[in-house]
Amino acid sequence: MTSEIEHLYRIEKFLESMSDLDALLEAIIRECSAALDAESSSLALYNDKTDELYFYVVRGDDDEREFEHRLKSFPLKMGSGIVGWCASHRRPVIINDVYNDPRFDPNADRETGFTTRSILAVPMIRGERLVGVVEAVNKKSDTGFTDHDEKVFSVLAAQSALVIENARLQEESIRQARLSAMGQGIAGAAHCIKNILNSIGGGEFVIQTGLKSENLQKIHKGWEVMRRNTRIMKDLVLDMLTYSKEREPELEPSDLNGICEDVRNLAKEKALERNVDILFNPATELGDITLDPKGIYRCILNLVSNAVDACDKEEGTVTIATKSKANGGRVEVSISDNGCGISEEDRENLFKVFFSTKGSKGTGLGLSVTEKIISEHGGSILVDSEPGKGTTFFVQLPVR
Repeated sequence: MTSEIEHLYRIEKFLESMSDLDALLEAIIRECSAALDAESSSLALYNDKTDELYFYVVRGDDDEREFEHRLKSFPLKMGSGIVGWCASHRRPVIINDVYNDPRFDPNADRETGFTTRSILAVPMIRGERLVGVVEAVNKKSDTGFTDHDEKVFSVLAAQSALVIENARLQEESIRQARLSAMGQGIAGAAHCIKNILNSIGGGEFVIQTGLKSENLQKIHKGWEVMRRNTRIMKDLVLDMLTYSKEREPELEPSDLNGICEDVRNLAKEKALERNVDILFNPATELGDITLDPKGIYRCILNLVSNAVDACDKEEGTVTIATKSKANGGRVEVSISDNGCGISEEDRENLFKVFFSTKGSKGTGLGLSVTEKIISEHGGSILVDSEPGKGTTFFVQLPVR
């Protein structure tokens, strides 16, 4: 009894500390084998679309991996075999001499090369819904599986059903949120896409005119319009994909100052067109920092591009600066401009998806994506602005 309580206690701790469904179910089934003194245990899930059960988790001895692989590819019809009977009748079943029971289907043994002697199967049920069946195979002692084993296994089956049901609800919630985000994205970006396509069409018309008149200058001008708007369309699609799905940053040791310098060099041409000077004040001896260089590059480029657009004065200035924060082991990148500033009302909505202060020129995704990438790094982004005087964004990232 003490040993069984210890197994249940460990499972309770697994439920508190583990978030990966596969690893959690593996741990529960492993504890099932140990608690029931069984050679192997398995968990079969019910698929209501095909009315079949399929083995999702199988745990045996280390020399039985081939058996586990074969069993996972062996589907069961409802009512077929002892697991199928348990699922269709929604009742636990104990059989300590399977080859003398007509419900036992020996095909699984023939397919896997495993020899089954005894089985304890318990249905996993949530409310009125069948989730699946947990099964313990081959009691190691000569006594066979007992009614007490069934009670212990029923508790473990209920815990497994709860874990699976919660995971499914969470997956459905995430799926619906992503679909909603994509729907909002399509609706919110439709006007922007229309403008981009109109510009591409205008560029195409200029190229056609240039070809007919053999005017190389017109061809070059039309090509630049098409190239610029194609790049805008590409960035829009990337932003929509980044925002709508979860991602893990691809971390690697990176030169943050080098990333900022690359952004400055790329943004120079656009800045010169608007009579804006971009300055860079790097922190000395910053060293390599573990981060996702492509993701952070996109964030800083978004902020610098916005800062350049905000400079509506005759002589605009954008300043990129890096520094190490002593408290908490963080680094900071600040992007400042002396442009039009942001009103208090707009600051409250700044990071909301599809909110833009640029009218038809903006997609409303840039800052949302920037905040998402920084959050995925475990960092934060703050803004300080005064209308008519300028804005500063502060990006703080943890030093790993």
